[in-house]
Amino acid sequence: MTEIPEHLLKRSKERRSAIGGGDAAADDSAVGGRSAATPGDASDGAPGGEAVEAAPASALVAPAAAAVPEPVAVPKSVRPEVAAALNRRKIPFWAMPVLAGLPLWAYVYQATLEPAPSGELTPLAAGGEVYVSSACAGCHGAGGAGSSSVPGFEAVLETWPDFRDHMMWVRIGNQGWYGASGDEVYGATDQASNGGSMPAHPSLTDQELAEVVLYERVQLGGMAEEGEEYEMLLAIAEGTTTFAEAGLGELSSAIGLTEADLAPG
Repeated sequence: MTEIPEHLLKRSKERRSAIGGGDAAADDSAVGGRSAATPGDASDGAPGGEAVEAAPASALVAPAAAAVPEPVAVPKSVRPEVAAALNRRKIPFWAMPVLAGLPLWAYVYQATLEPAPSGELTPLAAGGEVYVSSACAGCHGAGGAGSSSVPGFEAVLETWPDFRDHMMWVRIGNQGWYGASGDEVYGATDQASNGGSMPAHPSLTDQELAEVVLYERVQLGGMAEEGEEYEMLLAIAEGTTTFAEAGLGELSSAIGLTEADLAPG
């Protein structure tokens, strides 16, 4: 039997003592001069019968198994347009009711774009229609410039400083005015007739009469859309007051016209 060298036994005991495995007295139980096999001692199964030095205790502890990452699935190569289609956002659930309601919305929106009916015209725009329908444009021209025998409206505010006298002139015409005054002149500037004929418009309502006079004074004569005169004329044109409530103008009273002449014929 091969005898284990003393320096190997001593080294083995020192290692066992270092790891708390006992002291050298534990070797008394060895049989035939050899130490009992303990963890960390020399192994009898070593090749050639030689003793193998015990491994350190830290080496005997198996290290924790390293975490192995899950294999990553590599997608197959796809065409760009296919990838774009797969990544495109899907239609949200609320889109279908919205799309279904679009025709109704379009119908309502289109209805708001229709031109306003004639009854909803502004008093000034309505006066422009009366100016055409009552044949005023036929004599004075579409732009109100007049002609050699018919005066234009560039000086209408000087001729008729008071809108009420202007309204009366349009209502009774030159024959009614001359009949009341006894002279063939009219207005604050005593304009001569020059052989012209201003027809009467007895069928116009107070509102229509105020509308056409408003158009002639503002649109053709350049009167500002402000002030007491404008507000009173606008009130008659809007139907909130009447010609009779506005009363006679100074020139109308001077030639002998009365309140009875204020009413439509």
